[in-house]
Amino acid sequence: MTESVTVLLRAYRDGERAALDRLADLLYPELKAMARRKSRGASSATTLVHETFLRLLAGNEIKPADRREFFALAATIMRRIIVDEIRYLTANQRSGRDVTVAETILGDDSHEKAQFLLDVDEMLQMLATEDARSAQVFECRYFAGLTTEETAEALNLSVRTVERSWSSARKRIAAMIESNK
Repeated sequence: MTESVTVLLRAYRDGERAALDRLADLLYPELKAMARRKSRGASSATTLVHETFLRLLAGNEIKPADRREFFALAATIMRRIIVDEIRYLTANQRSGRDVTVAETILGDDSHEKAQFLLDVDEMLQMLATEDARSAQVFECRYFAGLTTEETAEALNLSVRTVERSWSSARKRIAAMIESNK
């Protein structure tokens, strides 16, 4: 019988270290699928998943209480990883370096896409102060590549609410970006 994510998260938080291995085995395929939607290659998806796990484990404690909270947090962490790498890339224009996750996500026209993603991140932060739910929906859909149904599950919302919030967030962020040009 497959253990539930919620049970394993609780066991891990209660000090059962073996629960982390079982949790990783259970969650890895889903995180990998999320990462593949945002990257162009298997190696960059793997790197994004590994970075996500490392950040989740930073501080030696996974804090989400259940599967839903875990995937919402994973979406936030993936966004931070992508944005942090883009900032690194734009700050360190150097040759002879390894290709990063951000570069595989951005592709050939990386400079324009990098600036666009930084703008989106900045506008998303502004949106979060006005409408946290729409910002979370946007983050799950745009940065983590979750489907409408996956986003609804991760945020404990109805599919219809996710659709409305996604539409609203896209329009508002686009308008904010346009007004800042």
